[in-house]
Amino acid sequence: MNIFTEQQIKEILKLIESTITNCERIQPKLKEGSPSLSLNKNRIKALYISKDLLMNKENQYTKDELEKAIIQINSIKNKSTTGINNAKEGSSTYTRFSRIIKAMDVTLEYLQQALEK
Repeated sequence: MNIFTEQQIKEILKLIESTITNCERIQPKLKEGSPSLSLNKNRIKALYISKDLLMNKENQYTKDELEKAIIQINSIKNKSTTGINNAKEGSSTYTRFSRIIKAMDVTLEYLQQALEK
C-alpha cells in the first residue's frame, strides 16, 4: 500500500541519494575505528536499505537489519530536528532540514511496513 505519489518518492530518493553521497564523501576523513566512522557506516547502510524499500525492491533484509536501520533513520531525523530548531525559518538551512525530516518520516513508514511483514 503506497500512500505517497510517485513524485514524492522521487524527491525523497533524490534526497537519500544526496545524503548517501555526502556520507561516503566524508568517510575517508574519519579515523579508522572511531565512533564517527562506525556511525557513518551504519547510516549509509540504513539509507541504502531505505532506498531499496522506496524503490519497491524485494525486501531481503532481516528483522535485525530493519530495526538497526530504523534506529539510524530516527537518529538522522533527530539531528535534523535539532538543526531546524537552531535555524532561522525561511533560510536555506531551515528548508534543507525540513525536507530531510519529511523524507525520514516517509522512510520510517516504509521501514515499519517492511518490519511488520
